[in-house]
Amino acid sequence: MQNHNNIRNINMKKQPCIVDTWNKFFGAFFLDNGNTFFRLFTFSYVKNVMLEIKPYNKPILKYNMNKVTNGIWQFEIEKGIVSNGDRYRFLIDYGNEILSVKDPCSMWQDSYFKWSKIYNHSLFEWTDSEWMCSQNYKKISRLSNDTNKLTPVEALRIYELHIGTFTQEGTFLAAKEKIEKISNELHFNAIELMPVENTYSFNWGYDGVDKYAPNHTYGTPDDLKNLINHAHNCGLNVIMDIVPNHLGPDITQLHETGPYIEGDNCFGYKFNYEKDEDSKRVRDFIVGASLNWIINYHCDGLRVDMTKFMCSDYTMKQMVAEINYHMPDAFLIAEDGRDNDDRVTRPFSASETAENELYHEKFVDKIRKNNVSLSSLGFDTEWDFPFHKQIAASVLGSWDCRVKNLCAFDYSLRAAQSRVKYPMSHDEIGNIDGTRLISKIMVNELKLNDKICDCCHTQKCKIAAHCAHNILISLVSGELEKMSDEQRMEFYKKNSLTVDIPVSQVFASYIKAVNMHKLVIGKIYSIPGPKMLFQGDEEANLSYFKFFRKFSTGPENYLREKGYEPGLPAFLDSKLSSVSVSDKYLYINEAVRKYVRDLNLLCEHNIAISTGHIEKTVINEQADIHAIYSRKIYNEIFSVSNFSSVSYSKNYGIMFPKGKWKEIFNSDNQKYAGEGKYLNSDLIFEQFSYISLNAYGIVFFEKIL
Repeated sequence: MQNHNNIRNINMKKQPCIVDTWNKFFGAFFLDNGNTFFRLFTFSYVKNVMLEIKPYNKPILKYNMNKVTNGIWQFEIEKGIVSNGDRYRFLIDYGNEILSVKDPCSMWQDSYFKWSKIYNHSLFEWTDSEWMCSQNYKKISRLSNDTNKLTPVEALRIYELHIGTFTQEGTFLAAKEKIEKISNELHFNAIELMPVENTYSFNWGYDGVDKYAPNHTYGTPDDLKNLINHAHNCGLNVIMDIVPNHLGPDITQLHETGPYIEGDNCFGYKFNYEKDEDSKRVRDFIVGASLNWIINYHCDGLRVDMTKFMCSDYTMKQMVAEINYHMPDAFLIAEDGRDNDDRVTRPFSASETAENELYHEKFVDKIRKNNVSLSSLGFDTEWDFPFHKQIAASVLGSWDCRVKNLCAFDYSLRAAQSRVKYPMSHDEIGNIDGTRLISKIMVNELKLNDKICDCCHTQKCKIAAHCAHNILISLVSGELEKMSDEQRMEFYKKNSLTVDIPVSQVFASYIKAVNMHKLVIGKIYSIPGPKMLFQGDEEANLSYFKFFRKFSTGPENYLREKGYEPGLPAFLDSKLSSVSVSDKYLYINEAVRKYVRDLNLLCEHNIAISTGHIEKTVINEQADIHAIYSRKIYNEIFSVSNFSSVSYSKNYGIMFPKGKWKEIFNSDNQKYAGEGKYLNSDLIFEQFSYISLNAYGIVFFEKIL
């Protein structure tokens, strides 16, 4: 049977796998001749390194490794001695002591003890060769053009998910059973996996300590490959979230293994990317980790976490240069956080993208020596923080002290076309209080901050958010309506409220919050370029997503500062299945699912709002109305959004772009849980026209002539 493990693009003239470039990378590999190769980067002053192999049911084998240069040790073992799954470790002789350490590049790590497991990537039988050879039009590639018919990065419609909470089981294989709906029913074209770097505590994944190994609590490396292989066969691109800006606290041995660490940053241990001569090896280490997910796991792109806290633009540029060279179709998304610094997504200059192999080596060597221009870092796109803050302000009234302002919103919207736009990511949910956008809107609608018992402002906001969440859960489960007045008042007191809130008011506020939730999603879909939703938002799911972390060691006070206790209960509360919804409210979940499905289809069938560009925008600050005219080639779309509580019934006057226009999507449609009163069906509009537009609604028109 043909092994497709290293097939990427049949026309490529690049190195096909990490093994072919192991002179720059580290770890343990099965070579093509059947031999096993081990390579370790450690301190330059180390006296000796011994490799120990622990075959299954056999005595431990010991080998003295060969010193290549200061800090680099390697050894090759003949075919037949080492098998897939055998354990191994390194014994490092520092002169005054000998320490046993696991492989910092371990591909398979099922415990935090000092034994790694060797993993043979070539044994897995992939069935996605058509996808990897770029013969499927759904594949997204940074090399897309009119000739190869691949989908460009601008067309990304991403579903961000967390393996641990996406299903009840919280495993790769359980996620595999569920992701088909993301493509076939919801029509997203990509999933973004929050980090699966191995760690040993329940957490988001942003505290990984084994940068090359999948999280053992989610399953084996083969299980992850099964998930990705299935995603490709479902027409879904796979984006892997990686964390090169810090190392988590769980039983880390990198301090003992080599000069990998240089102090702390605000997240944890910081990597030694630029401190000294050893830094170039550390940069190679993290670049190897990024290539591992693309080459060995067939990921189509990477989302790189908080790149500004890498504190090394050289490392960012080397990562892009190596990936562009070895895997030129793979795309890179930065979460940079420097207010959309243009350098991050500025393409390399013509001289920096030369195809010649010798030039590539010189270019990367210049980066290693900190001797290259940093005016362009070459990422394909980035998460758009400024736009997110503006879109949140549009429905929450303020966000980070930003007051609603449609002119500022319009400015950020125009800049967002080439960047990844989202209502809320895991950060805005979990980093604040664990509640979703609908709960946050409810705090405003019910004026909960004014009804919470006396406490400091920061604490009051967190208590109010949890109170809104608890009220909503009680409402949609049907429990709130069953309570007597006395029981309801007691329930509110337990949630720190000083007054009674009638069920009718809670229900009306919930419906309004759902409409605002839909508006924000609709607005994001009206803007050309990449789009993203977080798991559950496609159905207005109310489950918490708390920053759950159960430390093996270290303090937990910072979690309590966020307003909730750490550990397993928060993990269970964050499961998508954790919220019980009565039959009376299930229609809302289904209606929002249809809404998101049809928005995805709208983008799929209209290039103006997928890969097009904004021709102009229309702002009416008095009425809180914002409209966008987008186009690409023959396709033209005009969308009108209402950010106010006022509805219009054929009496909102607006100037249409030249031509004749027909409504193709309206958030007030009853199948989206709308009233159905504010539709413009079967009407043709041109020039200045009067349209219907519901409160917190969005309407899409297509040019027909």
